[in-house]
Amino acid sequence: MRTGILGGSFNPVHNQHIQMALAAQKQFELEEVWFIPVFHPVHKPGSILLDYDARRELLQTAINGLAGLRVCDIERALGGASYTVRTVAELQQQYRGREFFLVIGGDSLTELHSWREIARLAEMIEFIVIERPGCRRVSQVPSAKLHWAECEVSAVSASDIRTRLARYEFSGLQLAPGVLFKILLNNYYDSLGEPYSGWLATIFEQLRLLPEGLVGHIMSVAEMAVGYGLEAGLDPKTCLLAGLSHDLFRVADASEQLFYADLCGTQLSTLERKMPMLAHGAAAAGFLRQRIPAIDPDIVNAVRWHTFPADDAPLLTRVLVLADTLEPSRGIAERDILRQAAMPLDDRYQKVIELKRKSARSH
Repeated sequence: MRTGILGGSFNPVHNQHIQMALAAQKQFELEEVWFIPVFHPVHKPGSILLDYDARRELLQTAINGLAGLRVCDIERALGGASYTVRTVAELQQQYRGREFFLVIGGDSLTELHSWREIARLAEMIEFIVIERPGCRRVSQVPSAKLHWAECEVSAVSASDIRTRLARYEFSGLQLAPGVLFKILLNNYYDSLGEPYSGWLATIFEQLRLLPEGLVGHIMSVAEMAVGYGLEAGLDPKTCLLAGLSHDLFRVADASEQLFYADLCGTQLSTLERKMPMLAHGAAAAGFLRQRIPAIDPDIVNAVRWHTFPADDAPLLTRVLVLADTLEPSRGIAERDILRQAAMPLDDRYQKVIELKRKSARSH
């Protein structure tokens, strides 16, 4: 079985890493490509490195749904400093039925001669080199057998991404939305910052009281809201908090729902008073206003109206409505089709409004 191995710190994993793997997989008919996060990097000792499990989770998120791509934990199992020659030797020992190829970027080619036991490594494995602009097909390791893969490449680097995250510069980050969601959720690289991290802590106090199934739905909605928010040009931090807050009182008892709903700053409808469950958005908005008075009012407004959105709703409200309506765990075929279809955000929102009205009429 032809298998590519792509190692790195993945701190964090970005779209270029995925494109490299897919290019190698397609052009050299690799049945699988294994991403191997370093356990203890030896070439970047001064960098800010997330712990192994955090980097692995981001990596798994990035490759979910991509056939033939998987994470390999061999360097964690080996422990100690990460050297490619040791890793390759162990893989070849454990998986004798596989033919391994080492996938590297063209920039790594200029440093190949400095790798530990490079002569031995060159005898053990063939290399697939991902060409970058300005990359010369020249190696200082004459014994290395090189194959060249073409790939659309950019100047993106993990260090630049970390810098931009810390500056809250989210546009064009070259991160999968799910990866950015988890980075923000955990405040990796100081990407959330204050006051958002404090607001998040308050929201999580309430989230912890909810049943597991509902929490799963809320997390999925928040992740989708970050993705739609990026598409719309919104600050993904506000999308994250709106998504995490929208169903905080979905399963609360009627008295608690009405108590907080009366604090939301807008009048409840007759239907909301008659059926307090329908006021759970208003209740969550009231909770935010009471517990986090300084919170962005756009977040409060989106949470308040996500159950009764208007055609001309503000952009953050639209993003939240899309994420909540199209969240996959609902298992509604018509909505799944709409989620998967390629279309502008405004068109998708109008179709969601039509679906919600159709559903309301049927009830």
